[in-house]
Amino acid sequence: MPNFPIIDTHLHVWDPHRLDYAWIKGNPLFDKPYHVEDYARDLGDLRVEAMVFLECYAEFTPERGQYIEEVKFAEDEAGRDPRLKAIVPMAPLEKGKGAEPILAEMAANHPMVKGIRRIVEFDEDVRGLTLSDSFVEGVNLLERFGYHFEINVNHTQMDIVRAFVKRIPNVPMILDHCGKPGIAEDAIAQYRADVAELARHPNLWIKLSDLPVEADHKNWTDADLKPYIDATIESFGPDRVIYAGDYPVCLQATSLTRWVEVLDRAFAALGLTDLETRKIYRDNANQFYRLGL
Repeated sequence: MPNFPIIDTHLHVWDPHRLDYAWIKGNPLFDKPYHVEDYARDLGDLRVEAMVFLECYAEFTPERGQYIEEVKFAEDEAGRDPRLKAIVPMAPLEKGKGAEPILAEMAANHPMVKGIRRIVEFDEDVRGLTLSDSFVEGVNLLERFGYHFEINVNHTQMDIVRAFVKRIPNVPMILDHCGKPGIAEDAIAQYRADVAELARHPNLWIKLSDLPVEADHKNWTDADLKPYIDATIESFGPDRVIYAGDYPVCLQATSLTRWVEVLDRAFAALGLTDLETRKIYRDNANQFYRLGL
């Protein structure tokens, strides 16, 4: 375990009694409320200095989403655990300049909002959405508000990400969950090629998270994950890699403490210095999310 409190940049909390989430319905692990108190309980011996709330794919339509409602929900959670320092909601960036009013409302009334995330992974036309002129316009609009952008895809969609990032020159971006590499498919060659190419864009960072979920949920080992951890750090370097837990999604395959123990061993095997390890677990997150800690 790190000998200092870390920053967890990917915390989900939700309450299906307050917001609608079609994707969790009927799932015995997820179809129930998860609050900051549940997270605190499941930390075990892991010390966390700060957390970042990430949107939870609440239901939305082309006409309306629960964007502001989810921000307010996260603010209420932060009121009970002040370690929750930042919020990354969803916003209808596919509307291009039409997304400006809701971004302005977030900027004016919700100072904990630091950026916007979009899970394009589950869209009916991932390529058509991500590379559309209107979506690219909406993402580039974030620069005006001082927001960053988080993109969520899986390994079969990384060619789309490669094309997308070339059109976003100034907005800081982060690729969530290492792009969900094909660990179960042993797709390490593809992953090495993807991260080597993406790391050429200096405004793109990468979130080291969720690798156990992309492996065999029940039978994964350190050896399954280590090549992907190594490739991530070798390509992006310790200055643009950020740790995350992805609670409670991670519970499908691991605990928060076990995931950190895996990373501890991988970092030690790579020969990372104490300073480099601290950057990945804490300092890079403080910088990227502008937490002021």
